[in-house]
Formats: sequence, structure tokens, C-alpha cells
Amino acid sequence: MSWDEGRLLALEIDANYGLAPAQDASRAVLRDPSVLAVWAWSPRARLLALAPGLALPGTSDADQEYSPGRLPGVLERLTASLHEAVAVEGGPCFVFPDRLALPGPAPLPVIASTADGQSAAQDLVRPGNWQPGEWSELVNGRMGEWAMAVHGREPVSICFTPASNASAAEAGIWTRPDFRGRHLAPAVVAAWARRERRDRAVLFYSTTADNHASQSVARALGLIPLGWIWTVRRKTG
Repeated sequence: MSWDEGRLLALEIDANYGLAPAQDASRAVLRDPSVLAVWAWSPRARLLALAPGLALPGTSDADQEYSPGRLPGVLERLTASLHEAVAVEGGPCFVFPDRLALPGPAPLPVIASTADGQSAAQDLVRPGNWQPGEWSELVNGRMGEWAMAVHGREPVSICFTPASNASAAEAGIWTRPDFRGRHLAPAVVAAWARRERRDRAVLFYSTTADNHASQSVARALGLIPLGWIWTVRRKTG
């Protein structure tokens, strides 16, 4: 993969939150109204994206040493300057290599978003955490590609496309609690990647700092560590 880290970070932020270019090349403007700020960085690149009209106090800390897991100074100052409660979350992000590590045979049947897979999915029992409308959009392919491990008529592990743009797609993964730890997630993520790679140049996978199970999926598939992404959102409720 010949993409440099800066382009990859920008591409992943754009796929997930939407980016509008700003006059300052080190900053960009977010299109997603639910997000106040995103700070993405890697050992050799970093990018700050802010909500429209949001001012950054001080400098952007472009020279701060890369410290994954540690809240960067730019976000410390930003959150301190805001007169509202915010939620700050961060975690590692990864890029899919051209060839995934083989996850081994899946312990359950896996179907994907082929024509046959979409037809078979019509008879599956909708998981309770999916609303009827979004489940219909998923199984009919309107949300993008997907792959599912099924137990009888029940999907118990699903990889899908929660965010994308013309060039990139982000992997989303859900496994039912009573089926976790059975090595289903690597199998469905690999099956999803085979489908999504047909139309996207780059595939991303990101998770949170405390989601060790999700990070183990990335390791099992041999995903390439890219960097760390922090998001700042308004607290709700």
C-alpha cells in the first residue's frame, strides 16, 4: 500500500465524519454535526478537524511527540475552553493489508452480501439491537457490504459498513455476547473485506482503547496499525 499516513488519516476521518477543507492545511472542518473535534495522529502525521465555527485556543501542537493513549495537549486545551459537557473517546485505528492473515475456518456458517446471501438473510431472525428499518437496509445491501455468522436462523456475529466514502470503508463489528470468544469476528470481518475491497481502495478498522477483544480481532487478521483517533462530542442525556 503506497498511501502515506497523512492521506490515510484524512481519508479515514472523511469516511467516518466527512471533511471540508480549511485554509490551514493542518486543520479541516467536520461535516458531521454530532462531533465537535477529531484529532487523528500517527508517528509521522497528524490532523485536527473541528466543527464549523469552533475556534482552537493556542497552537495545534503539531510538534508534540506521538503518544498513543495519551490525550494530546490540543484537545486538553480545547475541552477546557468549551462551556459545555463533552465526552472524549480515543482508540487505535488500523488499515487492512492487501492480503489478510487467514483467520482459520469459521465455527459457524458465514453468509455474505451476495445475491444468494441477501436472499438467505430475508429468513433470518432480526437481532434485538437492530431496529427494523436499519435491519432491512442492512440485509438488502443499502448500507453497503456485510457478512454474518449464523446459528440456525439467528445472526450472531455481523461485520458491516457503518461509514464510507468513494475511496474507503470502515469496518463495523458486532457479536452477540453469548457467542463472543468463539473466533467468529475474524471470520466475518475477513468475509466482509473480500466483498468491500471490490469497490474501495482502502479499508479501515478502528476501536476504543478499552475494547481489547476488538483489538485482538485486528491482530488475528494482521491489520496494519495506523495510529490513534480521538473524538470530542457533546454529552447527551
